[in-house]
Amino acid sequence: MQNIKLIIGANYGDEGKGLAADYFGARAAGKFNTINVLTNGGPQRGHTVELADGRRHVFKHFGAASFRGAASYFDEQFMVNPMEFMREYSALSAVHEAPEAYINPRCRFSTPWDMLTNQLFSEKNGLHNSCGFGIWETVLRYRKGYGISLGAFAKMSREDRILYLRGLRDGYFAERIRGLNAADCFFRDELLCHFEQDCESMLLLCPLREDDYLRHYQTVLFENAQGLLLDGNSLEGQEFTTPSTTGSARVTESVERIFRGADVEICYVTRSYLTRHGDGPMEDEITERQLASVFPGIRPDATNTQNRFQGNLRYGMMDVNLLAERIRKDFDRGSRGTANRYRSSVMITHLNEYAGIDTGSLAQRFETLYLSDGKTGGDTHILKRTGAQHAVRTAISAGI
Repeated sequence: MQNIKLIIGANYGDEGKGLAADYFGARAAGKFNTINVLTNGGPQRGHTVELADGRRHVFKHFGAASFRGAASYFDEQFMVNPMEFMREYSALSAVHEAPEAYINPRCRFSTPWDMLTNQLFSEKNGLHNSCGFGIWETVLRYRKGYGISLGAFAKMSREDRILYLRGLRDGYFAERIRGLNAADCFFRDELLCHFEQDCESMLLLCPLREDDYLRHYQTVLFENAQGLLLDGNSLEGQEFTTPSTTGSARVTESVERIFRGADVEICYVTRSYLTRHGDGPMEDEITERQLASVFPGIRPDATNTQNRFQGNLRYGMMDVNLLAERIRKDFDRGSRGTANRYRSSVMITHLNEYAGIDTGSLAQRFETLYLSDGKTGGDTHILKRTGAQHAVRTAISAGI
């Protein structure tokens, strides 16, 4: 029977999904019997993993269980960026052997012109609602019919690829940025040829595989990006959401199609307090002036640094009732009418920075709580509720 985990951000993202994937990867049986599925978004995700030996990596194009020997799989809803993939491949190889990776042939892919156009519009509009990786631009381009699958692109000759990319650049993108002050590099063939070479290198490293290939693995970790409050299907604050489904429903559709008789755990990950990057509405936000007095233990976040596209990381108080209700609704939506066995759990991270969240209330509502009070998977403990509503805390097994 396959062991399947769905890792879902419970709020606005930036919540510890990388730590969760690393934790579950460490507990999986068999170093080479785990695959990590990137299910939505693209390389705007930044899932950080730190190990006890000091190694650290922010995972964007690889699953965050890579340090544990897990392979990576890019689901068809994940948007591949070949240039960013090759950059990360080099960076990851410097600290750890880069894992095997496989790509669904129906994946969309981002180009450097998606990224540059995204950045031009962000600067023009003066909004902090983007990571600068061209995710919205990629989605918009495909919606308008100016995109092909990575599988179709892979079948082209090098000459045809260059002709296709030049046509995109000089046609669709030239019209898209009309009136904007684009840098000289935008229309240079050096950028185009460099991108085509990165595409070729990525395709050599990552074979194309249909998603039924996931059945070869005993443990499958579906690693979602962003969080429930950034779901692109939300009617609130649309301009500040992400163009993907951040909840469990679309992932459980894949699970139901691929697997039978699987044990599926949907783990919702949250910090012990709220964070949000960039503009947009936020629950129970506190001001920067209040931060030191409300959360005196919070440390500078090495991953979520201030930048010109997202702005500063913002902070807020956690309402556990709203959190629990948000999780319940998503779990019910994702598991309704399914054939596999589903259960929900919650992982609370950053308890070393703020321990004021009401874990007792959450323990009464969820069968399993994972409590993390440090930076590594080894700092995570499990809190289970018995049939008598009694909670016992046990340390995670050694070897993480």
